[in-house]
Amino acid sequence: MSDVLERLVALDGVSVSVEMLRAKDQVGRPVQRIGILRLSAPAVQLHERVQRRSDAPVARIVDSAELSLATLTGRDRLSLDEDGVRWELRPSFRIDVVERAAGEAPLREVVLDFEDATRDVATELEAGFRSALRMRPDPAHDAGVRAQYGVPPVEPAALPDGSVRFAVGHASTILRPEGTNALRLTCIETTIVGNRQVAASFEPPRGPRYALGTTDVARLAADIRAFFSGRRDHFTAIKPV
Repeated sequence: MSDVLERLVALDGVSVSVEMLRAKDQVGRPVQRIGILRLSAPAVQLHERVQRRSDAPVARIVDSAELSLATLTGRDRLSLDEDGVRWELRPSFRIDVVERAAGEAPLREVVLDFEDATRDVATELEAGFRSALRMRPDPAHDAGVRAQYGVPPVEPAALPDGSVRFAVGHASTILRPEGTNALRLTCIETTIVGNRQVAASFEPPRGPRYALGTTDVARLAADIRAFFSGRRDHFTAIKPV
């Protein structure tokens, strides 16, 4: 374990390539992202968190806006993998991190369908927000925590309108298919004003429509992470809904 922690410490502040795979038996296409690894505590505290299998964070991968792409806790299983570090959240979810070479080519563009896109978003959001994230329905129930313990999904099938919904706290987002090559994002925040519950909607910086390709889906997930993190500077507030 000390070798793994030494490798993590060596990667602190380093540009890394991240592959996140949330799938039954860890079989499928990983979600690829680029970020910076940030340790969450001094090295001696990291060792204590891993030894106690604590839920406290050990490290985070953050994007250029310092928003969390992936969060590593002391409870996760850590191991060395070739030139990087692998952590496993559960048998159906692993995250591989390697130092990114200077001048490394950008991620390859892949055409997705709506189901692929929602699976990618679910993977990235759970990696970053962990147990704080709620989703309806789970786009890949057989890869979720409930399935690990043999618990059936909350929704046995897709929602009637075909949407997928994610939430953290009082902020929620809805993804709906738009034609065959795009999807639409709706962002909503609920607050209490007096004795009333008020919901307000927000439009993302470049509009609510995203093409079904890996580049736009990465931007979609980044917009959702920003919204859930309270970073609304570039969102447009719409009248209460």
